[in-house]
Amino acid sequence: MTLENELQKLKKYIGRPGSGFDKQLEVIKKNFSSAADKKKINAFIEEVLQESIADLEDFNKQMSVKAQLADVSEIISLSYISKKYFNKTRQWVYQRVNGSLVNGKPAKFTNEEIKTLNKAFKDIGRKIGATSIPV
Repeated sequence: MTLENELQKLKKYIGRPGSGFDKQLEVIKKNFSSAADKKKINAFIEEVLQESIADLEDFNKQMSVKAQLADVSEIISLSYISKKYFNKTRQWVYQRVNGSLVNGKPAKFTNEEIKTLNKAFKDIGRKIGATSIPV
C-alpha cells in the first residue's frame, strides 16, 4: 500500500456521492500521517483543485457557446453551417453545442472549430447584409 496508490483510488471517487470517498479518505488518514506524507497529500489536493478549475473553465466556455448559439440557432440553420463549413452532419454540430457524450467524453468545439464557426457567422452575415430585394 503506497500513498500514491491510495490517493489515486481517492481521486476516482471525487464528485461521485456514495462512492466510497469517505472510506478511502479514512484509510489515508489512518495510514499516512508523516510530514512527508502530508506534503504529498497537499500536492495531490492542489493538483486535483487545478484540474477541477480547468474543468469548470471548460464547462463555462461550453455553456457560453450554447447560450450564444441559442438565439442564433433560431435564425440560422446550424445544419447548414455543419454541412457547408465543417463538412459534417447536423448531429455532429448539435453534439458539440449540447456537450453530448461521444465515446464516453462530452463533445466540444476545439479552438479551431470555434474559429471556423465565427468565420461562418461572419460569412453568412455578409451574405444576408448584401441581400436586398428591390421594391
